[in-house]
Amino acid sequence: MRKKIGRYLAYGYLKLLEKTVQIEWEKPENYKGNNVVGFWHEDSLAMNLVLKSLTRDAAVSVLVTPDDQGENIRYLLEQYGGDAVKIGFGFCNAGTLKEILESLKDRRRSVAIAMDGPFGPRHIPKKLTYFLSEKSKTELVGVTVRYSREISLSGQWDHCHIPLPFSKITVRFDNYGVAACQCPPRIRLYQDERQYSIMELASGMVRQRQMM
Repeated sequence: MRKKIGRYLAYGYLKLLEKTVQIEWEKPENYKGNNVVGFWHEDSLAMNLVLKSLTRDAAVSVLVTPDDQGENIRYLLEQYGGDAVKIGFGFCNAGTLKEILESLKDRRRSVAIAMDGPFGPRHIPKKLTYFLSEKSKTELVGVTVRYSREISLSGQWDHCHIPLPFSKITVRFDNYGVAACQCPPRIRLYQDERQYSIMELASGMVRQRQMM
């Protein structure tokens, strides 16, 4: 019962955001309607609003995990007319993977995935994102989201972003072409988020050691 109430509250909040936030699109032409769409786990809530816009012209299947978190995402997706596909925590089983790759042959269907989900590390894309792009020969489009006002849950591994009503959400699309697992692209981050990125922190530590 508590889980159901939580889902209803999340849906109600999304409806409020839908009516009050302003969405600004950057480089929307990079999304073709038949892509592997990668986003950061921290933007999962706002992505419901993004996906609703994307599904007006083409279908989008979102990959979710078979746990409570995945069920919450699935519930919200279905309320917004989306399609959720359950996958395992580490990788897809052969049957599900084959179905996903087959679905990408449809020129009016995309597959969306939280690149650093479901447990992180934050801003480090998992191999599955590149694998889907490479094996299906489908271009990878990265979605980054910026908020004029939001709450960031720093106690969670992904720093989950919750946009506030009457704020502005800026959504940017970057096309990386067909990705390769052996030579993956460097996924873009918004400038004001780089200081929180694990990749940037690691490079900063290296620079500090070199200066010592």
